[in-house]
Parts: sequence; structure tokens; C-alpha cells
Amino acid sequence: MSEEENIEESKAGGVGKKENDPRPTANEQSTQEKETSQPLTINPQPSTLHMEVHKHPHHVTHKKKWGEYLLEFFMLFLAVFLGFVAENFREHQVEHQREKEYMISLAEDLETDTVELKKAIGKCDSTALYSDSVLFFLTAYKPAKEIPASFAAKMGVAGQRLTLINTDRTSSQFKNSGGMRFIRNKKISDAILRYWKQIDETNITLDRYMVYRNAGREIEFKLYVIPQVYRQGLLMSKDSIKTLRIIDPDLKKWDELTNLIAISGAIARTGHIRNLKRQLEMADNLIALIKKEYHLK
Repeated sequence: MSEEENIEESKAGGVGKKENDPRPTANEQSTQEKETSQPLTINPQPSTLHMEVHKHPHHVTHKKKWGEYLLEFFMLFLAVFLGFVAENFREHQVEHQREKEYMISLAEDLETDTVELKKAIGKCDSTALYSDSVLFFLTAYKPAKEIPASFAAKMGVAGQRLTLINTDRTSSQFKNSGGMRFIRNKKISDAILRYWKQIDETNITLDRYMVYRNAGREIEFKLYVIPQVYRQGLLMSKDSIKTLRIIDPDLKKWDELTNLIAISGAIARTGHIRNLKRQLEMADNLIALIKKEYHLK
């Protein structure tokens, strides 16, 4: 190419630019400004437009089948039922343990009752025996100024106070706090009720005896001077007292005493001692039954 042609090309390209000059020419700078002035366009269409969506069974918009409702109901029912069974089993174990504790306590009370009943039977026997001796004396005696001191000793036994202490430590809990509901063994519960009824029968005959006994003691103190007056008031020894002074020789009062001794002795000899022996037998049987049914030693 000729030198003239080179000069024309440099004019057409703009100001003459050196070959190694890094600065952009006027045409290049104008092109860059147009490119930077155009806004950046972003495609708003998401890339997941055609992605398939699968609904989870527990999603809020998931429509359950009737089988799923049935399964959930069954699981809920099973949980409630098992909870009820567990609670019922626990209460059953607690009540069974409490029942056994009641039985141990009742057996101990019955053991104490048997001791008291044996003492009561012995006193009742002696009362009946000495009542007969007093009656033999009174039916033949004619009131005078004195009476043998031995008569007062017999009267002391014939008219002694009879008592019976029934241990109600466990029975009161049964009666007052509804403890009988814990006893599931019907044989035991029936035996307990029969024993309680027998206690009432025994107390009835005891009360009857005490009514006549107290009346007889009241008359006795008005008929003669008792030995205690001689021992404590006159400082006499028991062996030196041979006779007692009569206070009232009225035969009617002595006959009244005779009647009261006869009635109280008859109650002790028949009704009361029979009830005591029956109660003792029932207590022994109930103890044996409790130990057998509850495997106690």
C-alpha cells in the first residue's frame, strides 16, 4: 500500500493513534458508553416452573382416607385403654396390699381378744360358783346380830365386777373409714361380721349381769359392816376377823339380796359364759382362717 493510502486510513479511523497507546480512541469510548447505558435485563421466569410437586401425607392440604382416620382412632383408643388397664392394675395392687395389712392387724387384735376372753371366762366361772355358795347360806340364814366373815368373802367373789375388753383398733377402721370394701374374700368378711355380732351378744349379757350385780352391792352395803372397815378402821388383821356386825336385820332386805344374787349368778352361769366361750371359739377360728387365706405365719 502507498503512503497516501495509509494517511487516508488514519484519518478515517480518527486521530492518529500510536500502535502501542493503551488509551481508547474516540470511537471505542463512544461504543463502551452505549453498552454501559443499556439496562441489565433479568429473566423473571423461574427455572422450576415445570417442576412436579408431591404432597406429603401429613401436609395440611392432604386429604386423609377413611382408613387413616380409623387407624388413628384405634391407636388413640388403644393408648387410653392401656392407660386405664395400668391404672386399674396399680390400684388393685395397692388395695390388695392394704387388705393384707388390715388382716395382719385384725389377727393381732383377735390374739389380744382371746387372752381377755380367757380371763373373762375364768372370772365368770368363779362368779357362778360363789353365787351358789352364797345362795345356800342365805336361804338358811336368819338375820341376827352378826354374820360370819367368810360370808363377805364369798359375796365379794359372787358379786365381783365382770369386764370384757375387745380390741377394736382395726374394727373401728373397718366401720368408720369403709375398710370392709378392701376385703375381697367373702369367707373372711362373713366371719368378721359374725364375730362383731357375737361381741354385741356378749356385751348384752354382760350389761344384764352388771345391772343385777350393782343392785345387789348397793343393798349389801346397807345390811352389814364390810371387812375393810375392820382392817382399815380397827387395824385388825384379816385372819383375826371372824364375824361382821349386822346393820339391818330386816328379813325382806335380806331376801331381796338373795333374789339379786340368784339372778346375777344365773346370768353368769348360763347366758354370759356361753357367749364368752362362743366368742372365744369364733376368734380362734377367724385367726386360723385369716392365716390360711392370706398365707400368714
